[in-house]
Amino acid sequence: MVRTRITNKGQTTIPSQFRRKWKTSQVFWESGPGGSAVVRPVPNAASLFGIAGNGRPRDPREMEKARQAIADEAGKGRAK
Repeated sequence: MVRTRITNKGQTTIPSQFRRKWKTSQVFWESGPGGSAVVRPVPNAASLFGIAGNGRPRDPREMEKARQAIADEAGKGRAK
């Protein structure tokens, strides 16, 4: 357990050991029983990438295809 202060502006510092462990800059605050509070890290969106995969093999050229499709669409807009 770590003790921190609450400033006059209602701010507190999240100890560095938690920031390093959580690797996030945002937290959730939840009201707990008996007036306590529970602080939980907000997961980094990049860490969730692929979490709901469908098991199909991925096309290794998928990103290049997406970039090309975006470039093609952007080119159409300029041709008008």
